[in-house]
Amino acid sequence: MSSKIKIYFIGRKQGIGHRKWRLSHLENRRKDEPQGLIDASRKIEQIRFISRANVIWVRIRPEFTTDVEVNKIKERLKKEREEKIIINDIDSFYNYDSKNITFQLWKKAGLECPNYISISPRKLEKDQSRIVTLIQEFISIHDKIFLRTNNETAAKGIFVLDSNCTQKDILDKLLFLKNRCLSFKSNRMGTNILSVEFIKPENKSGFIDLYRAHILFGKIISYYVVTSKLDVFHNKDMCMDDLERFITLNQEIPNIIERFKEQILLGARSLGCNIGAIEFFIRNGKPIFLEFNPMWGGQASKTGFGSDEVQGLLSKQKSNLVKKIPNIYSFLDYRNYYQNLYEKIYDNVSRTLTD
Repeated sequence: MSSKIKIYFIGRKQGIGHRKWRLSHLENRRKDEPQGLIDASRKIEQIRFISRANVIWVRIRPEFTTDVEVNKIKERLKKEREEKIIINDIDSFYNYDSKNITFQLWKKAGLECPNYISISPRKLEKDQSRIVTLIQEFISIHDKIFLRTNNETAAKGIFVLDSNCTQKDILDKLLFLKNRCLSFKSNRMGTNILSVEFIKPENKSGFIDLYRAHILFGKIISYYVVTSKLDVFHNKDMCMDDLERFITLNQEIPNIIERFKEQILLGARSLGCNIGAIEFFIRNGKPIFLEFNPMWGGQASKTGFGSDEVQGLLSKQKSNLVKKIPNIYSFLDYRNYYQNLYEKIYDNVSRTLTD
């Protein structure tokens, strides 16, 4: 296929309601992504009308997307599925939005993920003491757990509980999360409480190494590792004390990705997704899958890796480090990264249309 393909974006900010023909305000737009799309314009172009599209990309930030918005997008896509390629069809939304469903599908596919218990606010209201006992028993099995909502990012609505927690501590956290769930129920009916096994670090130094791979149409297009000694951490929490391990891990990650490639790809496929970022730990030489994000766009996609000090050193030492950790500098070259991503979309869609 020699001609351009035409891509249509649909989400909370585009493609539905009064935003139906809007080209700007792309949902969860990443730094330099629009420029990357323009750079790929000889192969792919964004269009205003869904009827003219070859491919439709469902772009939504799950934690902000309501059930009503999901249904509106479903309705718009009804007539399009037979003729057009859909990137992350909205029919798969709850597979990655609700962590309990994600874990259930991964376990069904034979992939390892944390053990968990799902608790609805109604169950908690009916029998608080039984639920508190259930959580205590879960802690005794795993030593440490996360107590959280099932459909928010990990920075919100999450507690770390261990054997030092009293029944009152557990109940207080459960009631807080119950009220949080109820506040979301009118817009997101599937919101529940989730108790999740804490995956202990394997190394004696206490570092927790979080691997992330980015997937597009059944291929891994990029990857990196971040590390910290914190139980709950984000990329921005990496400090200078973590830098040496960060570099070592990112030198080693190509071998990790190659070794576990099939499981990583199955992690996306089993959720019904053809683009996204999958996160995992390594335990006993196997990947433990944690989360699937259909719209990666955190700090690493905006400003870089780690604290300001770490970012400054990585920038200053680029000439010395780029051959050691090319995956990091390739990802940080945002404009070129997204040009390549859109050209890869073109390659896949054009092959499919000519088959």
